[in-house]
Amino acid sequence: MSVPRYVIIGNGVAGMTAAQEIRRADPDGVLTLIGDEAERYYYRASLSEWLAGDNADEAVYGRTPAFYADLQIKKVNGLVTHVHPERQTLTLQNGDTLPYDQLLIATGAKARIVPIKGLNHPNVYRTWQDAREIKAQLTREGELHQGRALILGGGILGLELAGALVKMGIQKIALVQRSAFVGKPILDQHAAKWLQRRMRADDLDLLLNDTVTHVTTEAGETPIAHCKSGTTWAFDLFVQTVGILPRYPEIAGLKIGRGIQIDEHSRTNHPNIYAAGDCTETHNPATSRWQPTRTWLDGARQGRVAGGGMAGRTVSMTTSPYFNASIIYDVFYAYLGAPHGAGEIYLWQEPGAYRKVRVVDGKLTGALLMGQRHGMMALYKAIGQPVAQYGDEIAAPEFPWNDLTGKDWGYDFY
Repeated sequence: MSVPRYVIIGNGVAGMTAAQEIRRADPDGVLTLIGDEAERYYYRASLSEWLAGDNADEAVYGRTPAFYADLQIKKVNGLVTHVHPERQTLTLQNGDTLPYDQLLIATGAKARIVPIKGLNHPNVYRTWQDAREIKAQLTREGELHQGRALILGGGILGLELAGALVKMGIQKIALVQRSAFVGKPILDQHAAKWLQRRMRADDLDLLLNDTVTHVTTEAGETPIAHCKSGTTWAFDLFVQTVGILPRYPEIAGLKIGRGIQIDEHSRTNHPNIYAAGDCTETHNPATSRWQPTRTWLDGARQGRVAGGGMAGRTVSMTTSPYFNASIIYDVFYAYLGAPHGAGEIYLWQEPGAYRKVRVVDGKLTGALLMGQRHGMMALYKAIGQPVAQYGDEIAAPEFPWNDLTGKDWGYDFY
């Protein structure tokens, strides 16, 4: 019997987790991992800290070189352009072909770019290389030499970038957001106002309900962005953070919506082809809709399920409340369950921290934390528990969620 050939396209969390699961189930199969970034696996959520100077390179990497050797992973640098299910082969951009028995597509997403008249070379903020290019434009020989940065897009990535630039010491920063407040869908309007006060206290210009229509540049002069509102803003650096688009090789007959559609086992509609991470979408029975995958945790879960399935272990994705935690502007945030919507809302806030807890039909439904993580995992584990009897006490940081769950979950996620 021939040795199974496993191929993973993508070196992010979904691909890494799948590789580990494959090796756990099959120590002897041939495992090849193809990535189009000249990096080993790294944490995208750490890029803002790296850009700000709070993290060295080694703190960004999520795996050591020894990890790949220990798991006997053959690394291939390149871009896969086509997959041929009928032949069970794939083709790289350089013309090379590679056979597979089991294939995982974990190619992630790319930054969306909005065409703007007069902006010929837009920067984006998605990869480590993007972060390097941003730093290079703002520094010379390790010292700041440019002072005006304009960010288009006030979602999580735009806010992370803004916070990093403030820490870098950039003196003038503007963030343009087409809606009335920043941080959607993580933040609602009330939480956004709390964060926006913090941003304005750092002298950051917030141009809300606005967008950039065109850019003009006079010879030898600083380029100027012209907004729909009539506002103009001169900049040394212009970065777009206006969302992401799933990306994947060309595969005839692959079922695709806003991403590759997968089932509860991370399988596509093609035999022996799995998919996981930001390039996918899954069906939500509660809403009868397909929804994209957008969080690190979901990517890891899908990678685990895919890797197990590829190695012959049938595993299903577990259903659990939504969870995401990262940095928003310059503060830690955690989005637990479903914190926004109708129900009983309990708030606690001070200049440096914010907590929102939502209760529906007397049961804890979700929470949004910013600026501190005290009791976070215990609160998450308590989702679904009856809490009506405690009233607004549940919004306080010192509320004993461990007592409610009957277990000490600790206070740190990582």
